[in-house]
Amino acid sequence: MNHASAAAVLVLLLFGPLAIAKIEHNIELYCLALGVLATILGTGFTRELISEALHEPVAISVAVIIAALLFGWTRRRLDRVFNRLRKRVSRPVLTAAAIFAIASISSVITAIVGALVLVEVIGLLHFTRDKRVRVTVAGCFAIGLGASLTPLGEPLSTLAARALNLGFFGLFDLLAPWVFPGVLASSIVAGAFARGEYDEAPAGAHVRQSYSAIFVQAGKVFAFVAGLVLISSAYGPIANEYVSKMSNDLLFWANTVSAALDNATLVALEVHRMTLPRAREAILALLVSGGMLIPGNIPNIVSAGALRIRSGAWAKIGVPMGLIMLGIYFAVIKLLG
Repeated sequence: MNHASAAAVLVLLLFGPLAIAKIEHNIELYCLALGVLATILGTGFTRELISEALHEPVAISVAVIIAALLFGWTRRRLDRVFNRLRKRVSRPVLTAAAIFAIASISSVITAIVGALVLVEVIGLLHFTRDKRVRVTVAGCFAIGLGASLTPLGEPLSTLAARALNLGFFGLFDLLAPWVFPGVLASSIVAGAFARGEYDEAPAGAHVRQSYSAIFVQAGKVFAFVAGLVLISSAYGPIANEYVSKMSNDLLFWANTVSAALDNATLVALEVHRMTLPRAREAILALLVSGGMLIPGNIPNIVSAGALRIRSGAWAKIGVPMGLIMLGIYFAVIKLLG
């Protein structure tokens, strides 16, 4: 693919979802269409590439279906457990503990199902509108970080493991010492946002996913990851040429653009042939930046849609929280570097 074609497709990929709401709401199919276009403009389809694009999304798509079905079958029991806990545990402590638990297992149940559980929990904790927004944003930061630890967790981790040739636990070994402090900090912040007594407001949204909706969601995830595999393959040589010229520090802060884009998109473009320490820094920046705005990560999109959170309200909490976390991560990286 020549540089002019690559630039044109990249502009469509990065700014199409920001410019047109219908594209943002159907970003998975849009990404697949652009992946097909980029491949046609590039080296074209090969049997190996088709096989990879069809094989890579299978595990995470199946995980979405299984986890969503299990959540649907156990949701009422979860509701009963929380109703009992509300009588014994203060709301800040229960909020922080619940979000930490959800985020810690989101790499197994997937970020999508983690976000659905978060929405259910937020409804059971009875927040006013402002507190609901703040707790949801902090919770999605935690889930976005926690889901990165296995290839099943989210598209970003699926593509990162593929690009870095890591096994199932490779991302855990690479990221866990850095991710869990961020998950814990985000959970504590969510607990601080939840200060106050229960029953300040009526219960919020509850999750009611039909079987058809679960399979549609899994199909969208399949299309999204397949599209990113195609994009990754088409842009691999160009990304290697330009990203390799950027210092680690410049790449870390440049990745803050993933606040406005799905962070999996940038992973698909960036991490080819990176050393693991450099890839870790880039991925951490993408994970944190992805929580700053609604389009940045799948948990944000799921939660904001279910709870009807507007972009401006999300940014008011997400941007300062994300910048503080990025600053802390950057300082620790430099200190240990």
